[in-house]
Amino acid sequence: MHELTIKENLSVLKKYPIVPGRMLNTPSATAERIAFLQDEGYHIKDISDFNIAFNSIQNKIESFVGTVEMPLGLVGPLLFNENNTSSYVFCLGGTLEGALIASMNRGAKAISRSGGFYASVIHQKMVRSPLFILSSIEEAEKFKQWIVIQYDSVKRIAEKHSNHARLLYIDPVVTGCNVHVNFYYSTGDASGQNMTTTCTWHAVLWVVKAFEKECKIRIEDFVIEGNSSSDKKVSYAAIEKGRGIYVIAKCHLKEKEIQKVFRTTSEKMLKFFHASQTMASINRMVGYNINAANAIAAIFLATGQDLASIHESSVAILSIEKAKEGLNISLTLPNLVVGTVGGGTNLPAQQEALQLMGCAGNGKVQRFAKLIAGFTLALEMSTLAAIVSGGFAKAHESLGRNKPVKWLTRSEISADLVRRCLIKEVASINELTITIGKEYDADNSIINTIANRVNNKPIGFFPATLHYPYNNKLVNQNIILKSKPLDHEVIKGLHIIAASIDPELSDLLWKYKKHIEYHNCHLKETAIYEQLYDAGFSCTPKYFGKLIDVNREIYILLLEWLNTEEVVHIDSQEKPCLWTNQQIKQVIKEISNVHNYFLINPAPHPVMPFSPHEAIPLYDKFLSVMMTETLSEKKKIRLRQLKEQLLLLIEKWHNNISIPKTLIHNDLNPRNIAIRTNGKPAIYDWELAMIDFPHRDIIELLSFVLQEKFLPEQLFDLLDYHYEVAVKNSKVSEKEWFQGYLYSTALYIATRLSFYDVAGIHAEYPFTERVFNTTLQIEEMINKKYFNLQ
Repeated sequence: MHELTIKENLSVLKKYPIVPGRMLNTPSATAERIAFLQDEGYHIKDISDFNIAFNSIQNKIESFVGTVEMPLGLVGPLLFNENNTSSYVFCLGGTLEGALIASMNRGAKAISRSGGFYASVIHQKMVRSPLFILSSIEEAEKFKQWIVIQYDSVKRIAEKHSNHARLLYIDPVVTGCNVHVNFYYSTGDASGQNMTTTCTWHAVLWVVKAFEKECKIRIEDFVIEGNSSSDKKVSYAAIEKGRGIYVIAKCHLKEKEIQKVFRTTSEKMLKFFHASQTMASINRMVGYNINAANAIAAIFLATGQDLASIHESSVAILSIEKAKEGLNISLTLPNLVVGTVGGGTNLPAQQEALQLMGCAGNGKVQRFAKLIAGFTLALEMSTLAAIVSGGFAKAHESLGRNKPVKWLTRSEISADLVRRCLIKEVASINELTITIGKEYDADNSIINTIANRVNNKPIGFFPATLHYPYNNKLVNQNIILKSKPLDHEVIKGLHIIAASIDPELSDLLWKYKKHIEYHNCHLKETAIYEQLYDAGFSCTPKYFGKLIDVNREIYILLLEWLNTEEVVHIDSQEKPCLWTNQQIKQVIKEISNVHNYFLINPAPHPVMPFSPHEAIPLYDKFLSVMMTETLSEKKKIRLRQLKEQLLLLIEKWHNNISIPKTLIHNDLNPRNIAIRTNGKPAIYDWELAMIDFPHRDIIELLSFVLQEKFLPEQLFDLLDYHYEVAVKNSKVSEKEWFQGYLYSTALYIATRLSFYDVAGIHAEYPFTERVFNTTLQIEEMINKKYFNLQ
C-alpha cells in the first residue's frame, strides 16, 4: 500500500497496474494474484487458505483469490404439512447476527407444536424487459401492436435457446418513442436470470429484423434490459405482475404455545401488530413484515442463491387474525427469486445445504420456496413475540462496561505467556521448552459457551506441552491453558439467553446476580486450585500456575491436560453404566477430604456462602418455567410442592439443620470428573464452588451416576459410606444428617436442575429428565426409610 502525493499519484496512474491472470481460475493464476497483492503490501493469509475446488467455481467468479468462511446454524425441526402428509424439516442459515438462528428455532418450535405450517405456490415467473427506441410515438404504437401479434413467433425463437424456459406472455409498455417489452417466463428449477437473458436476446435480434422487414420501419436502437423488469430491485409492478416465485405460508398458532414458547398472549401480539401495521402504511412501506430479510438472507447464503436478489425476495406481507384459540397467520412472498439448479447451487457445500432441505436438483424449486416461506414465517412470529414481550430489547441490550479494556489477544497466547504463568518449581527447571497447540474446544464448558455470547475475548482452552529432561529422559507434559471469562460476562450471557425464554426471568437473573453461584466465578477456581495444591491434594488435575491481570481482565489457569488414554472415562454424564460402586465411593472419599479440609481451614475469599433465601423470586420463576415445559404429571406435582414450600424450606428448615457447612464443588457430576487408570478421580471446573452443606455434592453426584431402577440397597450403601468418611459434628444425629440430604435434594432441584431444564428450551441437555427422575427416587427412598413418608 503506497501513500502518494497528488503529483506522484498522477504519475503512477499513467501506469495502470496489471493484475495477473485476470480471466483464469487456475491454481497458478490464483497463486500469481495472491503474490501480486503481497508484493503490493496487502495480506490475505486467511482468505487465501481455501479448500474449494477450482472446477467447482469455473464460470462463477473471475480473478479468484480465496474465500471467506461464514458460520451456518441449524434451524428446525419445523413441521411441514403437504399432500396430506406431515414431516419435520431442517434448513441451514448463514449469519453473523447473534440470536437470529435461536429466534428462528423458537418460531419453528411454536409452529410445530401448534400443528405445523402449510404453503402454496401461486406462480413462478422471471422477467426480462428489452427496450426498443423508435423515431416517433406513432412508430412506437405500431411496434407495440405488431409485437403482440407476433407472440407465437417470439415464443418459438426464445424457447429455442433453453430446455427449461417457457415464455408465458409478453407485455409491451409505450413511453414516448420508447417501447419496453416485458417478457414473462417460467424457468423450471432455476431462478432464471441468465437463462431468460439469453432467450430474450435471441428473440430481440429476430424482432428487430422481422419488424423492419414487415413494417418497413427501422428500430433506431435497442438494449436487452431497459430496467422495466425490476431485476434485483423492489417495485410494485413486480409484486402485482409477478417476478420470482409467489408463495404463501400459513399456520395456526395455538394460544397455549404462544404463552408457553413465546411467553406472551395472542391479544398482546395482535394489539401491537395492528398499531405497527398502521404506521407501516403511513410510512409507505412496501409490503409489511417484521424482519423477513434476515431469514431469507440466511437461507440464500447457505444454499448458493443470488445474494443480489435478497432485497426483492424479501418483500413480504404478514397477516395475523384472531382465531378461537390462538392466531391464524399467513406470510406472502410475492417475489422469491430462487433456484435449486444452476449458479451457486452446484457447489458441494451448497448442494449439501439443499439436500438437507430435500430441495437439491430438478423438480424441487416449489418445495424450496415453500420451506423458505415456512422458516421465514417462524422468524416473523418469534421476533414479533419477542418485541411484544420485551425479550427483543433484552436479548440485544449491552448491560455495558464503563471503559474500554485492552483484552488478551490470541496472538499473545505463546510459550512466553505460559512461562509467565508457571509456578516456580516448574519455571525453574533447566532446559525447559514450551510448544503451543491449537485452541481446544471443550464441549462441556457451559460457562465459556455462555460468556462467548457477549464478547470476542479468547475465552476457552489452549493446549501446550512442557518439554524438559528428567532422569536422562525427555518428559513431554501436556497442559491446558484455561482463559476464564469474568463473572459479569457469564451472567450477561445468561441474561441474554433467558430473555428469549422469559423476559421476567432475565430481569430476575440480573437483579439477583450476586446471590447465584456464577458470582465471582472468574476468581474462585484459581484460588481453590492454588489452595488445594499448597495443601497437597491430588484429587484435581495437576496445577501448574496462573496469571491474573485485573486491568486487562486476564484470568488464566495452567492445568494438567487429561488425555483420554490416561483415564478410564471422562465426560460420562450420559453413561451412568460406566460408573462402578468402587469409583463412586472413591469420588465420595476424595470430595469428602476436601469438605473436611475446609471445615477447619478458611475457604478462599471469593467463595461465598450460598444464599438462595436472598433470591427466592428467581428460583420461584425457574420452577414456574419448568412446570410449563414438562409433560410429566409426577414432575409437575413435585415442582408445585417445591414452589409452595420454597420459602419455608430455605428460611426455616435450613436454619434448623445444625450440620456444619464447608466449601463444596457445587457442580460435582461426570461432566467435571474423570477417573484415572489408577482408579483415582480428577475433579475439575471448580468455578461454581460455594459454602454449603457437603450433602449437596453427594446428591448431585448420585443423581448422575446411579442407573435407572437402582435399588435402595445401593443408594444407602453409598450414603452410609459418605456418613463414615465425612467429618460430622458429634451432636448431629443420623436422622438430622439424612435430613441434610433431603434439604440438599430440594435445593438441587430448585437451583440447578431448574437451570438445566430451562436452558434446555434452547440447548437441550439429554441427561436432564433422567437426572431429575433419579433425584426424585433418591428423595423418595430417604423419606421412606428415615421419615416414614411414601
